[in-house]
Amino acid sequence: MPRFNTALALNLVLMLLGATPAMAVAADPQVFTEVFVERGDNPSFELQQASAIEYSTAPATRPDTFLQAPMQVVLVAQLDELGHVSNVMVVRSSGLRELDRVAFTAVDEWRFEPVVVEGVARHARVRVRLSFVPPAEAPPG
Repeated sequence: MPRFNTALALNLVLMLLGATPAMAVAADPQVFTEVFVERGDNPSFELQQASAIEYSTAPATRPDTFLQAPMQVVLVAQLDELGHVSNVMVVRSSGLRELDRVAFTAVDEWRFEPVVVEGVARHARVRVRLSFVPPAEAPPG
């Protein structure tokens, strides 16, 4: 008869009882968002402050995504006159394809307040920094 590791045996018993095994539980990383503009992002006009987010979806990481350290993704989002995202590009990768993909997918679904310059709604470019922080390192509050 094969020998069972104690943790494996405990998880097997938990699964048989309908509980989630302890080894299968991975806490989602916390995500912090910053929207900003840089000089030259909008060459035909000067945008001093990025427009506010009206609608956003949280980046959904896979359950097996495990972060050992905080990571950041910086994206550029092109906005149309209504504030809808019409194009997204990753300008600084986190180094993990999965995090870049979920950040890209989330921002592509967001909606911003329209950028209005001298009474006219304009296409604009904003930058979005998404910081993924392991649950143990997230600041309280």
